[in-house]
Amino acid sequence: MKISEVAKKVNLSPVTLRYYEKMGLIPPVQRQQGVREYRIEDLNWINFIKCLRQVQIPIKDLKQYTELFYQGKKTKPARRQILVKELLRLENQEQKLQATIQRLKNKIRLYDKDEID
Repeated sequence: MKISEVAKKVNLSPVTLRYYEKMGLIPPVQRQQGVREYRIEDLNWINFIKCLRQVQIPIKDLKQYTELFYQGKKTKPARRQILVKELLRLENQEQKLQATIQRLKNKIRLYDKDEID
C-alpha cells in the first residue's frame, strides 16, 4: 500500500507517518523504486503506536520500545516493563479522572435541585 492509502486507513497524515518512521517509532518501510510500500505488519505497528500516542505516552518511551523490539526476544522483559509502567500511569490518570467526573456530577445535581447559589 502507498502512503496515501495507509494514511486514510489509520487516519493519520502522510507527514505524520513519515515523522513516525524518521523518529524510529515505526519500522523502516520497504520501498519500491523509492516509494514506500506498506505491508499489513506496518499497519499493525502504526495502529499500536497511534493507540499509545493517543494517551500521551512519550515518544522517547515508544522509540525505546521499538528499538528493544528490534533487538529480539531477549528484550521481552524490558519491553514488558515499559508497557507495565505506562499501564500503571494510565490507571492512575483514570482514577483521577473518575474522581473529577464524580465531583462534577455531584455539583450538577446541586444545580438541578437548585441547592446552590
